[in-house]
Amino acid sequence: DDTDRDGISGRPNWVTAPEYVGKGPGPHLGRFGRKAGVAFLLQQTVTAYQQDIGITTDYLPFENAHPQAGTAVRDEAPDPELSASVVNDVVAYLRTLASPKRGPVTAEVLDGEKVFLGIGCQSCHTPKMKTGPQSIRALSNVEVPLYSDLLLHDMGLELADNFYEGSATGTEWRTTPLWGLRLIKEFLGGVPYYLHDGRTSDLSEAIRLHGGEAAAARNRFLQLNERDRQALIKFLESL
Repeated sequence: DDTDRDGISGRPNWVTAPEYVGKGPGPHLGRFGRKAGVAFLLQQTVTAYQQDIGITTDYLPFENAHPQAGTAVRDEAPDPELSASVVNDVVAYLRTLASPKRGPVTAEVLDGEKVFLGIGCQSCHTPKMKTGPQSIRALSNVEVPLYSDLLLHDMGLELADNFYEGSATGTEWRTTPLWGLRLIKEFLGGVPYYLHDGRTSDLSEAIRLHGGEAAAARNRFLQLNERDRQALIKFLESL
């Protein structure tokens, strides 16, 4: 609610859950997706199978509808293509993936971390959060170096997509976790693409495009000397 008047007023995206998740309609705290529009990993996985790669499951046994024709896209494989047990195995695998390991922490990286904290990036990119009680002991009540508060923030018109998801507006985004930032280019042919639409491969440019609630931190970044600016980039590239 911006009680400290720093211009930051992140809010949760309260969303409903499909019946197959088995958690009741909600509202539930959204955590997954660019706008935190999904509350549970099972839904995120099932939806990704259907919408991203066109694979039906016991949970969503129908093919995606063609957006122009309004009819289902068909293939020769009988539906559903994946059983619930396979999907649940994938969810279990995703749940137990370890946090991405940091890269080398040099003196310059440590200087960059101080800059990161000094200009206010941590107001949204919270360095650590703690999990709640979990059935898997290794995941229960542990600190995670997420660098996100998982909340929605208004990022201004430069990054707006004008798409509403749950209670998220066209200018709001869930704070992107920064852990694993250094690994992005390894999965994209050697070239990293940042922001929700991959519009830049330059971290400095990604920061410059931060507006709205992030404008003050962005402006502090632009006022940095070249040494501090490069140190901040090295810090980000170590995550």
